[in-house]
Amino acid sequence: MKSQIYLLTALLALSLAGCESDTSGLSQEQDQSMLNLKLTEIVNLAESVICEDSSNWTFTGIGGKACGGPTGYLAYSTTINVENFLLMVEEFNVAEANFNKKWGVISDCMTPAQPIGIDCINGKAVLIFP
Repeated sequence: MKSQIYLLTALLALSLAGCESDTSGLSQEQDQSMLNLKLTEIVNLAESVICEDSSNWTFTGIGGKACGGPTGYLAYSTTINVENFLLMVEEFNVAEANFNKKWGVISDCMTPAQPIGIDCINGKAVLIFP
């Protein structure tokens, strides 16, 4: 799962242009660092439960491509505070959409494949793709 998040972060980083400042005083790099911190918090919560029974897991889209849609998917246990978790994900998605607009980020507009399920492998939730 961590490799999927690293991929999401790498894709976002590759889509960024320079580190110019805007009128709020924050640079693009600083805005990106704030997004990365939010994403790390979300991933840590998603990975806070050992995956033993995949029926207790589901997934959600995370991130936002500049032209719409998620940058990827993240598995999470239904035993955590799901309402709080999904609120954190939604806030991150909105923050990333605002970042994309603010900095004129472009993307490939390709929709990532949606998982068809989750498997538990060595205590980690692994997304299954078609």
